[in-house]
Amino acid sequence: MYRQLKVYSVAISLMLPSAAFAVEVGEHPYAEPLPDYLRQFAEDSAKVFVFERFDAEGRLVDRSIERVSGEISIDGAVERRIAGYDIQLRGLNGCPAKTVTYNRVQTWTCIDAVRNYAGAIYNKRAHVILCKTLMLSSAQGQAIPASCFVLVGGIGEPYRTVNDDDSMVFLGLAEIGKTPEGRSRRPDLEHAQSLSKTMGFQNAD
Repeated sequence: MYRQLKVYSVAISLMLPSAAFAVEVGEHPYAEPLPDYLRQFAEDSAKVFVFERFDAEGRLVDRSIERVSGEISIDGAVERRIAGYDIQLRGLNGCPAKTVTYNRVQTWTCIDAVRNYAGAIYNKRAHVILCKTLMLSSAQGQAIPASCFVLVGGIGEPYRTVNDDDSMVFLGLAEIGKTPEGRSRRPDLEHAQSLSKTMGFQNAD
């Protein structure tokens, strides 16, 4: 069964509860959101998942907001299962090396490092999880290419946004994919990947 796309005009969407939240006007749909943008969705004593769908022109056409019960599944470096959605970090390939240098000095298997790092972010520190996609509808069980961002902080710590895509690449846990023509699928993360290689996070063995 397909998740039906709800397309709202600007006038109608302003009257809908789920659209009463501010939108970062003029931003690229995949741009990293500021912590204040994510904080508007936060709830006391609950983790919230926000899923936004954009059209080809970068307009927000659908937003779902729901509380998350249970843990987020970290099935791989680029695979997440959140609130019933199978998310795949867009344009990335997971675990290009079997082992990585983790915590600067330790040698870990890539998948163990992924689960340690991403598991802590999503399951222990997250207040709000936001994933964004240009896929307007998806079949049940179909992986959705998206970029995901997590609001962490509070209780004496500044709120900040964790960019999951960037983190996986920088830590050497994922690498940027290529098109059939050999072009980068994530030009925005080329700098992070270059830094990762310079610091030698991959191929720890």
